Amino acid sequence: MKSACYVTILHYGYQIDSVRMTSGANKLKDVRHLIWDIDGTLYKSTPDLIEAIRHETYRRIATGLNISYEEARRKFLILYDKLGGATATIVQLGLDRDLIQKAVDSVDKTKYLKPDLQLQDMFEVALRDFTHVIVTNTSRQGTIRTLEILGLSRDLFLGIVTADDVLRSKPDTEPFERALNITGDPAGQHVSIGDREKVDITPAKMLGMKTIFVWGTSQVADASASTVYDVPSVLKRWKCWA
Repeated sequence: MKSACYVTILHYGYQIDSVRMTSGANKLKDVRHLIWDIDGTLYKSTPDLIEAIRHETYRRIATGLNISYEEARRKFLILYDKLGGATATIVQLGLDRDLIQKAVDSVDKTKYLKPDLQLQDMFEVALRDFTHVIVTNTSRQGTIRTLEILGLSRDLFLGIVTADDVLRSKPDTEPFERALNITGDPAGQHVSIGDREKVDITPAKMLGMKTIFVWGTSQVADASASTVYDVPSVLKRWKCWA
């Protein structure tokens, strides 16, 4: 039976959240690589950005299936709730998997995102001792563009696995397996960090990775943090199980 360690996250001197960590998240000394989702993880998606992407998605589904916009929306939401991933939902609808990438890429993210100095500092200072790999369901073009908008150098990442690089996107384990091939180390030396349980957490755990859920609370992940900026604090506090 797993026990739990509850620790308080302090962010700029203020208590913002209590993080739950199971004993399965021990052996921090073994962790060398951090696996990052992009959209909704490195930044918190705003309702306006989500709506803009959903609008482009529904519009393309309606055209592809020759149905109304509202019917496209209904079909997407029903399947998305079940599958947990937009790409998997599109494939289940019988459409090309790149539809969702085209929908995302068509949205001008500069209207919703800006350079994030705090995020830059987190990677360059607080997490400098880790190797970083991106695993995303977004296209390579869209991924690089998002990094540019946030002000993150591609050189921060040992590798980038996008929807263009795999046959099956998350929640399939293939993208995570590609990340393991990039680092060349066992799954237990990796932590997958993301904002969706079905897509970023569960498949990574299936391979033996540790996991951190950001921008909320998860009973599935090894740890949860209120914001992405608290990931360094979570990693430090895993020492209580060392």
